[in-house]
Amino acid sequence: MAHNDCLQDVPDIFENEIGESLLARTEGLGMIREIGPPDLCHIVKIHTPSRSEPDIGSYHHVLGVDTSTSASLAAYINSLQYSLSETQGWFGSSSNWKIASGTYCTYNAFSNVDLRVQVKIPGGVDAYIVTPAGDRREVTEELWKECHVSSLLRAILYADPTTYSVTGLRRMTPVTSPREETKFVEAIVEQFWNGWALGSNAETQVASTARNFLVDGLMRYFSGLRRYADCAAEILAPLAYAPLGGQQSSSRMSAEFKGIDPEVAALLAETYMEGDEEVQAVRVMHQALKVKSSCYPLLATQAEFLRRKKCPEAALTVARMAVKYAPSEFQAWAKLTEIYLEGGDYQRAMLTLNSCPMYTFVDHDYPRVPTPRRINFPVKSDVLADYDLGEQGTGPMPPNSRASLDMDGPGLIEEMALNENSTILRLSAPTLRCTFARVYKFLTEIVSTIGWDELLLLRSQVFVMEEEYRNSAIPSAAVDDEDQAEDDDDEHVPLSALRERHTAELSRPGEDEPSTDAALPPAGGDVDTAAEDSNAVGADARVIDEDPLAGPEVEPTEEPAAGPVAEPAAEPETPAAASTPASEEAGKGKRKNKKNKGKKSKDNLKAETTPSTEPQAVTEAANEGEASAASIVAIGEQMDVISLSDTDHGEAKEMESQQQPDVDIVPPQVEQLSAPQTAVFDAAPSEPNPAPKHLPISGGDEESLVTKPEDGSDIIRKRLCERWLDNLIMILFDDLRMYTSWRSRMHNLRITGQPVTYRYTQAEWEALGDLALRLRRPSEAREAYEYALAIRFSARAWQRLLEMHSGTYSSMQQEEQRRHEGVPELMPLTSNDTLMQALDAVVWLSVYHDRWYNNMAYPNPVCEQLIKLINIHGLSKVRNSMVSMNLKPAVFNMVKKYLEVAEKFNVRGSKW
Repeated sequence: MAHNDCLQDVPDIFENEIGESLLARTEGLGMIREIGPPDLCHIVKIHTPSRSEPDIGSYHHVLGVDTSTSASLAAYINSLQYSLSETQGWFGSSSNWKIASGTYCTYNAFSNVDLRVQVKIPGGVDAYIVTPAGDRREVTEELWKECHVSSLLRAILYADPTTYSVTGLRRMTPVTSPREETKFVEAIVEQFWNGWALGSNAETQVASTARNFLVDGLMRYFSGLRRYADCAAEILAPLAYAPLGGQQSSSRMSAEFKGIDPEVAALLAETYMEGDEEVQAVRVMHQALKVKSSCYPLLATQAEFLRRKKCPEAALTVARMAVKYAPSEFQAWAKLTEIYLEGGDYQRAMLTLNSCPMYTFVDHDYPRVPTPRRINFPVKSDVLADYDLGEQGTGPMPPNSRASLDMDGPGLIEEMALNENSTILRLSAPTLRCTFARVYKFLTEIVSTIGWDELLLLRSQVFVMEEEYRNSAIPSAAVDDEDQAEDDDDEHVPLSALRERHTAELSRPGEDEPSTDAALPPAGGDVDTAAEDSNAVGADARVIDEDPLAGPEVEPTEEPAAGPVAEPAAEPETPAAASTPASEEAGKGKRKNKKNKGKKSKDNLKAETTPSTEPQAVTEAANEGEASAASIVAIGEQMDVISLSDTDHGEAKEMESQQQPDVDIVPPQVEQLSAPQTAVFDAAPSEPNPAPKHLPISGGDEESLVTKPEDGSDIIRKRLCERWLDNLIMILFDDLRMYTSWRSRMHNLRITGQPVTYRYTQAEWEALGDLALRLRRPSEAREAYEYALAIRFSARAWQRLLEMHSGTYSSMQQEEQRRHEGVPELMPLTSNDTLMQALDAVVWLSVYHDRWYNNMAYPNPVCEQLIKLINIHGLSKVRNSMVSMNLKPAVFNMVKKYLEVAEKFNVRGSKW
């Protein structure tokens, strides 16, 4: 049904009650965590011919409007008056609805208040701020400046529709000319030293001067245009060499300034490196390191520079220093992992990933609005007649969503049913965010280099596997520590230790007879409890090694009796397993009366226990209660591993050695390792796990298990694998399993000559393309995206193809050709065919963005890729190629705005 109370070229969301969207925004101010939601523009419409019609309230969200003054906001609301639908009459057209008033809301992320401008037509303009408590206050000049910067940052950081999409969102270009860019730079410089108040992205633990949303927006703006020299000369260099960032009000702070700010110098050096001015970058790093050598952003930048210069040893040393000075920052650990992977040291890379501090993902701020009465999405132009976008009716939404499908034909309904039951769309990898997605990317790099089987072998060498943990004679948590000894409670003691203690107590009357009881293997549930109790979180105390003692291998004194065993593959049965129910009841009675008798010490328990008869099992030295209170040092001055003192265990070790005097005990050879290397590996690797179902034991980093190979080689010290890392490995296994099934099916279909396109739905083809990209197979990803486009229009598929044609995945494509056979040859980026395919994607995406009210020329993902094409081919060739496509004038104007951005801001390639 057509309504003449709607806007013509702006989305319109109608309220049930006038002002309910403003009230909902006020109530949600206290729940904003980052830079805030998009701006809200609320208008009230009245029916002029007949006042009997009730007034209507509607709103839409906006990004990119100039919020520096109240006049610019009032002008925007007034411009909506010309967008109302008009009714045709005898002598022209007129509109029966008028805008009586409007309210523009923009969030100030610095002061955490909402600035609102209320406009009455005709009438005046009233500006005020609303606090999270709902109080109304006056607006100051400083608040206007902060609102302007906050609005610009939201427009830049929320520019990609694939990562941030809101119903009824209108995007506009925040910076349209070099003059406005000068104003933008001045505003950024003025608020630069307050950027830490905005917070930081999900991969940064603590916001700082160089790690915050303001810096992210600044670098995003200039990096998309490849204008690193302008960013360094106009912004970062003056800030780096300004006395304490221009804060000259404090004489004491000014006296402490030594010539350059280290954190800003790190940003300046990164910009120089990206702009191919490496001499300037080295000079800046040299000056900043003399001021503060412990600045981790500066050390990370230096490590990246050394890595690019093929100096892996120096880069590794600097990266370790960055981890030392910032152990709680993920970026430092990620840089160290990257250097290990490039050097082929996958063992240390896995140990470094296991020690990374992981952060909970915090999503962007989205507007909280009530359920609307109706929503209007008007079509702006008639170009859609030539471009079938698969009209969805409700704006950009996930393709497997019910709301995104138009119920015009039975084919879409059937496709929706298939998507709901599809296993491809239920993969867990696309849901990874923040640090977990970054670690998963490192795992895919390892798999693409060494393969899945080698990754399983590597995991078994580095981490304690479940079978190894079960085969250990006494797990690390088999006996209670000093705190548990004071608390008369046995619920945390594994079942094997209790059975050993009860058996020893029952055999105490006959002390003159030699005991033949042996330790029982631990029960499955107790192993999990011990692993969970061993968890300890702390990024700054992650490197702990113990001085283990390898137990000798002995022969059993008698044949083991038949009886049930908790784990047959771990250890043979012992006579203790055939204990009678009476002995068990006696053991229960002893446990009840333990308050009067007191607990047995760990040394007595160790002495009364016979070593295991399994060849692979090695007993560990039990820890004294006093040793458990020893201080833990995470990372030393030289990144050495600090071993816990074991001097209090002399009696226990001596008693063990006296039990087997005929066997030579080889002491472990423990090396001092760097922070991420927490295990001593044997030259002869152990056997790989045949299947991923043999999982490593998940637990904290403070525990390790010492095992001894069958060949009698040196002792291997392993670490407990973090649960999140183990889950990521299983997610990677699911991806590989789905990828293998997909490629096998494709091979069979092609051999038999069957059609391929409709074997999967469009959403499944998109998911398969993303799967191939995650596994670093861009050629197969391109094939999947092309099949998705053969079914229906897909903005995601066109965007990925545009990135491939512009060289975003060129390094990945070259790597794929080196490592795999049968990969098709790449078309050069400088070829005309590649350019025309890229421009075809640009045209389709431009029409799509214009349909959904994305009028932002830059920053825009389409414009950023087109800038890369201009850098390769030149502006003249790109424009002439666009003209040769014989586009309609309306479509050509949509693409022309991207070319004008390159010409106005003088990007590389705009002069030729």
